[in-house]
Amino acid sequence: MALSPVAKTRACIVASIILTWWVASLLPRFKPAATSQVAAPWRSFPSIKAKWGNHDTPYNASKLAVIIDPEPNPLLVPLILHMMAVVPPDWRFLFIGSKASVLAVGRGFGIQVQQAFGRIDLKEVPKPWSIEDDHHRSALWTDLRFYNDVIPGVEWILKFDRDSILCSNSETSLNDWLDWSWAGAARSDDGFSGHGGLSLRRVSVIKRVLEFQKWFDDSEPEDDWFAKRLKLLPDIKALSGSERAFAVENKLVDKPMGYYARDRGRGLDKEVWKMPETRQKIFDYCPELRYIMDMKLEQERCPEDNKQDKPPGKDQA
Repeated sequence: MALSPVAKTRACIVASIILTWWVASLLPRFKPAATSQVAAPWRSFPSIKAKWGNHDTPYNASKLAVIIDPEPNPLLVPLILHMMAVVPPDWRFLFIGSKASVLAVGRGFGIQVQQAFGRIDLKEVPKPWSIEDDHHRSALWTDLRFYNDVIPGVEWILKFDRDSILCSNSETSLNDWLDWSWAGAARSDDGFSGHGGLSLRRVSVIKRVLEFQKWFDDSEPEDDWFAKRLKLLPDIKALSGSERAFAVENKLVDKPMGYYARDRGRGLDKEVWKMPETRQKIFDYCPELRYIMDMKLEQERCPEDNKQDKPPGKDQA
């Protein structure tokens, strides 16, 4: 008897369901074998492991360049990367900042690469210190706990900030200065070269001071405070303005290691820096100084500008 079209359709559906169940019941038997055949070629591949942030590197744990800044300034990343290029490769770097400034510096791709190499660490300022202004930063630099707890094992510190720069044309290396107890920007009176915006400091000497002296809230800036006390210590080697220059601020010396331009150059002595020929000679030697100086373009000058920061006719006033 011939089946109707409806019956044929129903029979086909039932048959397909039965066939599907049967095939499904066979799959578990073949799955391990199939998996084994697919995975076999991968077992012959060598294992590869990328190791980032390897700290077994030629960095010297006793040498540390430190910059402390609470503001997320866009100058910080290029400044730090430049200093890394000039400072000898065995030095490590530490940036201490606020949450905002640490985040801003950490976004720089070049900084991230150096972090992976283990050359720089970024840290929010630890308790109990604050870095909101120069006074609070002086309190940190004059606290023995900072040296013992935050940077233990460090013997030499290169302290720099966004107003300071090392020159790539310098003929001396930072490591050439390690026998000095303190070297900073030369003072105009040929005395102790203690200006601390760009300075090399020996931690063991700093600890000798802090073990018998205490900085108080009404004290002077930390570099002036240290300068007065370092002079009294026997057997130290502190740079004076009459010797070769580590850094230059207002006492101009040819070919120093670097420059300290207080307040982006606005705090420099205008009488010392006023001559355009003098400035041009300095910029030819240390073009990186332009990074940190608050400068104007030549086309921004007024026609009567004499390039000495004085209106014409006022020189005799």
